[in-house]
Amino acid sequence: MTIGKKLEKICVAHLCCLKKVQYFRPIPEDEVARMIKKLSVQAATSQITNLSNIMSSLTTTIICRVAFGIRYDGETREGRKFGELLKVAQEMLADFFVSDYFPLLGWIDKLSGKINKLEKNFKDFDEFNEGLIEQHLNPNRP
Repeated sequence: MTIGKKLEKICVAHLCCLKKVQYFRPIPEDEVARMIKKLSVQAATSQITNLSNIMSSLTTTIICRVAFGIRYDGETREGRKFGELLKVAQEMLADFFVSDYFPLLGWIDKLSGKINKLEKNFKDFDEFNEGLIEQHLNPNRP
């Protein structure tokens, strides 16, 4: 069994069970209420609203609150950093890698810079997660 399959099995067994879904239910409800409030303010002041950014921010914030216990929205430095890391990861997932289909031609991905970009994104995610772990282990955290 691959690591991905093991990770998927763990996530489904521990995060997607009915008990956990009910436990985390207030988080999406709160975040959706905040989003509606934000949209109402923008509509009342006739601001231009980018629903793609708002929905992306909503899902990112829900994921952060459930996974990390911290509310990262787009206004904070950490929230912007996490959002940018996710954006790059999504781009890389959707990108075409020659080596996925022709492993012997993997040098093309290296030459195009895709491998370096992917490794940098992994490194940045690792640093971000290390910061979260350090925050969590800090006995003086709020």
